[in-house]
Amino acid sequence: MWCIHIQTELEKRGVPTVAIITDPFVVNAQSAAELFGVPRARRVVIGHPVANEAEKDTPRKIKKVYGDIINCLVGPLSEEEASSGIKKIPKRERIFARGTLETLQEEFLAAGLTDGLPVIIPTEEKVKEMLTGTSHSPDELIGLMPPENWEVTVEKVAINGVMAGCVPEHMPVLLAIAEAMVDPKTEVETFSRSTASFSFWAVVNGPIAGEIKMNSKGNALGPGCRANAVIGRSIRLFLINLGGSKPGVNDMSVLGSALKYGFAFAENEEESPWEPFHVTHGFKKEDSVVTVFKSWGYRSAAIGSPLGHGLANIAWVAQNAVGRNLLLVMNPLLAKLITREGLTKDDVRHYLWQSLQVTAAEWLEDADRPAKEVPKWYKHFLQGVMVPRFNTPRSFEIIVTGSQANPWYQIYEGVTPAAGTSKSIDKWR
Repeated sequence: MWCIHIQTELEKRGVPTVAIITDPFVVNAQSAAELFGVPRARRVVIGHPVANEAEKDTPRKIKKVYGDIINCLVGPLSEEEASSGIKKIPKRERIFARGTLETLQEEFLAAGLTDGLPVIIPTEEKVKEMLTGTSHSPDELIGLMPPENWEVTVEKVAINGVMAGCVPEHMPVLLAIAEAMVDPKTEVETFSRSTASFSFWAVVNGPIAGEIKMNSKGNALGPGCRANAVIGRSIRLFLINLGGSKPGVNDMSVLGSALKYGFAFAENEEESPWEPFHVTHGFKKEDSVVTVFKSWGYRSAAIGSPLGHGLANIAWVAQNAVGRNLLLVMNPLLAKLITREGLTKDDVRHYLWQSLQVTAAEWLEDADRPAKEVPKWYKHFLQGVMVPRFNTPRSFEIIVTGSQANPWYQIYEGVTPAAGTSKSIDKWR
């Protein structure tokens, strides 16, 4: 919750502030205030909602609590309110519980340590075996995992890998995923708390995909492949057990999504006519790399549908997609059909950038667009002039995976940044 973050930063500087929040976010606001070190930051709660059709009623709601807002700003702080400090990470005993497989499953579930599905119980023996998959020390600190910024170590990753059903050969991939998720560039803090039901998922490139038998061909994004399934599942378990994510507390998803269970797949480098995704982003072909993305959903379509042909079909589907960046996942057959026309990945990016347009007036009225993204000379456009809706051709990324049965693709929305967060897997071997 950025409003709480801003409030706590101002409070630390001696500037009196009060956050105005709506009732569904009370618990989330408290969680964020504790995380940012001002647990008793003052807040005023008004009725939900306040956006869209409810906007006209918002002034009345604010007027009703106007006195409370003034009192929060000028009233002296109590000793408790003046206290500060980052919330301590809850200490867990090394041995969580003992019992039968059935009773332990119930205890893990009751404690909120699972994604709702049965897990592999992480015994000392299984965790020790999992750690053989890396040369790194079990107590090596990887970083702090949002949303609660808990410490992540190599051993903690191994524990959750066991729970997800992973094997030692998967450890380097799991550690690289954890590294990507603690990287501030991934913005897990913001997007894990979002009401928009963001999911986090991973794409693997390089030799390790074949070594651990990841699926990059038919049904690559679906069930049936152990490596894809368990590595994907580990992402959500990381958020729960390494980051402290909890629905209704700091995960405010309105609807949720099946994607939030997590998924992972490998790029089909063998059958793709283009250079691999990781090579496009500065790695060598022989490097093993994982890229973590986040999105709230996707649109799936086939070129054979009546929506148009080739790139026009993709642009037609993408025109209603939401977000500042889009990730296009296409199968090798579609990529080859495009290539036969002499087009490169960059050509596809530029095509989509030029095709998806809005009026200059609509572009400038986008309240969510940061001011720095608006060229100064845009204000001189006539209001009806059509301009690209996305900032640059790099607002689009392309990954090739799946089989060649038919030309299919999926468009992932809300992906930011478009290139995801890439980390070397090899460094964790």
